[in-house]
Amino acid sequence: MTRARGFTLLEVMVALAVFAVVAAMVQATLQRHVHNARMLENRALAGWLADTALAELQLKGAARPGIHEDVREQGNRRWRVRQDIQATAEPQMRLVRVRVTELDSDDGGTELTGFVRAAP
Repeated sequence: MTRARGFTLLEVMVALAVFAVVAAMVQATLQRHVHNARMLENRALAGWLADTALAELQLKGAARPGIHEDVREQGNRRWRVRQDIQATAEPQMRLVRVRVTELDSDDGGTELTGFVRAAP
């Protein structure tokens, strides 16, 4: 009588255990990749909004010193744009700090600083 060839139950269980460990490692790596891609996308969108807000102030001139907040939409998301305008030693110049954060997120956002002329 010939014996049937095949895998034993122990070999199948070891193979499944190895597969489960590899699958868990791949899944964790994919989650980190998706998280990093989302974070980079948020930073890029926030950076563009901060750059746009500073460019708008450079074109029209900065308002009086103080904090000005606005909510804008970019990339199908809502963003808080906070402009901190401060007087400088030069009366015709303003120091502007623009901070952009996503409304429904707890990340630190992006900050951009520049000098603009005072509004006429």
